[in-house]
Amino acid sequence: MYKYEEYHGDKARSECAMPSPFGIGVDDPRIERVEIWATGFNDPGPDYCEFRMYDAHGAHLGTQRMEGY
Repeated sequence: MYKYEEYHGDKARSECAMPSPFGIGVDDPRIERVEIWATGFNDPGPDYCEFRMYDAHGAHLGTQRMEGY
C-alpha cells in the first residue's frame, strides 16, 4: 500500500464529496486534509483505495475504503 495523493482545504473536501467511483460521497465541512492510499498490483489480496480524512488540527475524522483502484 502506498500514499497515492494528498489534498488540503477545498480540494480535500471536494475529493471526498464526489460520489463513487471517483470519491466516497462524504460531505463534511470539518475535512481539511485527505490522504488517499492505494494498493498496488503487486500487493497481496483484493485491490482498494482508502480515504483518510483529518480536520484542521490533524485529528483523524475517519477512514473510508473503496474496493478497486
